[in-house]
Amino acid sequence: MDGGLAAVFAAVVASLGGIFVALIQMRQLRDENREDHATVTARLDRVVDIVTDTSTKLTSHLDWHITKTTEEIPRVKLSQGTKRVSKSKSRS
Repeated sequence: MDGGLAAVFAAVVASLGGIFVALIQMRQLRDENREDHATVTARLDRVVDIVTDTSTKLTSHLDWHITKTTEEIPRVKLSQGTKRVSKSKSRS
């Protein structure tokens, strides 16, 4: 075999090998991509559940503000000289 024909043969083998390896890797990437999509979908479902729960709580709270009466909440009036006591602990 002369040098020119050997170079062409080597180029063909390398090209076919490259295509074969690319096909194998594409299959592995496709499987990995499916797994990644499944993970992302599960996490998005969890986020949707959290947002729905928060929305329900907020709606309930806002409804409470709309329907409450002043009789439901006992209010204590502070006299002018009375100061509010803070809840922080004092250091000794």
